[in-house]
Amino acid sequence: MTKKTIDFSIIREKALRNIREDLISTWSDRYAENQISDNFDSVLASHREKATVDNFLPVLVEAEMLDRLRSGAL
Repeated sequence: MTKKTIDFSIIREKALRNIREDLISTWSDRYAENQISDNFDSVLASHREKATVDNFLPVLVEAEMLDRLRSGAL
């Protein structure tokens, strides 16, 4: 029997897309959509640059974005 491998990059990218959409949906009454999206891209790029394991990117990006949004430091 051959063992199938799972492409976690697809799952990770879908999770990141869902997180972006959820943040925009939740916070668009306080911040412009493009402001949230641009900051999301910046945070994601920063974490991708430093990451040794990409699997945790969605969790790290979401946590930092929520911290920024809640503190008003967007």
